[in-house]
Amino acid sequence: MPRIGYRAHDFGSFDSASALGERIESIRPSFIQLALNKVIPSARPWQEWDEEYISSISSDLRKHGVTVAIIGCYINPINPDKEARKKEIERFEKSLSLASAFGCPYVGTETGSVAPGGGGYSIDTSARENLAIFRDSLSRMLEAAEKHDAYVAIEAVARNHTISTIERMADIIASFPTRRLKTIFDPVNLIPYLGIPESDGVPLRIPSEEAEHRFISDVLDLYKDRLVAIHCKDYILSEADGTKIGDIPALTGLFRWKAFAEELRKRNIDVPWLLENHNPATVKETAETLEKF
Repeated sequence: MPRIGYRAHDFGSFDSASALGERIESIRPSFIQLALNKVIPSARPWQEWDEEYISSISSDLRKHGVTVAIIGCYINPINPDKEARKKEIERFEKSLSLASAFGCPYVGTETGSVAPGGGGYSIDTSARENLAIFRDSLSRMLEAAEKHDAYVAIEAVARNHTISTIERMADIIASFPTRRLKTIFDPVNLIPYLGIPESDGVPLRIPSEEAEHRFISDVLDLYKDRLVAIHCKDYILSEADGTKIGDIPALTGLFRWKAFAEELRKRNIDVPWLLENHNPATVKETAETLEKF
């Protein structure tokens, strides 16, 4: 049975960890991906975090049965501004250093873009020099993870980010064999921009079960025991141009979540599922449905 949790900031912003915990508890006690300053804007800036402060946040959450499954620290590790990139890596290292206070060893990030804002599309993101910058940033983050007995969890995103394909992720995993490198699998984010290709290379409006299974299997074959969390949302392909629209709630699009759960079970993979882009009005129903898969 899938274990369902939430990306905390999808519920909006809160004045305190207690208020956030109370909101999660109102659905049912669970776990979250926590990007602290994103969900609690009044929280101290990351430069002022210390063991006592973060422990108090974790304690307030636990009083409501809420624990942290992923520390969200989604930086841009290929920021074209060298000084800004250095600061982002320092922010990530701060989260690694306080992993024990958060009560979670995994700090998650995507792999960056040179587009303004660090998340959109730029044709230059995939350039070899940016891949080299990512490798350098990741190396520094992994050194900090080793120092603080924590783990760097990276998430690949099709088209927009440095690590945008299964093949690129395979190369990174081969290049960094350390156990400190983990992965987050967001199937919708990694599905190609034009959809999952069939055996003849052409994507259909609704992918066949065979094509989707092949895509999932290729990723799980690669990730194996590096996988620490699933991000759970859904997608459709645009009627206008066939491109992916990948920011809709789980169970409202094309992805076969039940078949995915069965594949994980076959492989004895039991990691948290974190709902993203959910509808707060129906999130309880969504979670309860997924838990039956």
